[in-house]
Amino acid sequence: MRSDQLLIATGLLLATASAFAAKPPITDPATLKTTGDARNCISNMPQVSTTPAGSSVLMFQSGSRWYRNDLRSSCPALRDDRVLVFRNVQGSQYCALDQFDVVEPAGRMNLGSCALGKFTPVEVPKGTRFK
Repeated sequence: MRSDQLLIATGLLLATASAFAAKPPITDPATLKTTGDARNCISNMPQVSTTPAGSSVLMFQSGSRWYRNDLRSSCPALRDDRVLVFRNVQGSQYCALDQFDVVEPAGRMNLGSCALGKFTPVEVPKGTRFK
């Protein structure tokens, strides 16, 4: 009976320790290695995901390719838990100057509009976190 309690206590301790394991530090997108010249447009096919990296950078991922988009101006409403609604997408591409709305999903409130800048291809190590 006592050995069972010891095993349970040890298991709980290990589970708690792994829950508090250190996360990788937040990466500044400006420090990422560029892998090519900036471009005006990228394809949005087959699927592209976006990750905010502060209030002036939006990271785009398409398969294993990553692009850093330095927005035309600061977009203070930009956060992970908000929805981006692109307005004037050119066919199957996202392009510089395309505008998007930042929307609060719960209340569907428009929190502001922002515009894309150029897309710089970058190398993003696995496990990278952005602000």
